[in-house]
Amino acid sequence: MVSCPNHLTLREKKCAWQEMLLGKTCRIFCLIFVVVFGLLYVLKVSTLSAKGCEITDLEKQIQTLQNENQKLEFEIATNRSMKSIEERLKSMNLVVADKIEYVTIAGNSIARK
Repeated sequence: MVSCPNHLTLREKKCAWQEMLLGKTCRIFCLIFVVVFGLLYVLKVSTLSAKGCEITDLEKQIQTLQNENQKLEFEIATNRSMKSIEERLKSMNLVVADKIEYVTIAGNSIARK
């Protein structure tokens, strides 16, 4: 019988496909395909996991900085209050100026060398 593709019966074509699908080459190709995509999947999952840990660390850092910012804003508001200013002035041993004198300069002359 001549092995011309046009003269194959339907049953022979079906058997040829089954032999090709069950053949050694096809099984090796499928195994390589599964291994490659399995490795790519594991690599992608580990990368995403590392990014997730990094995001968690950054979110904790944001929370810490927000808390510190609130404390600093409270400290600024406390130090700006009149009561706080008066207390700090008392601790500096300053005296109240009773009599204020203003100095006026007569003329526009400047001393030259």
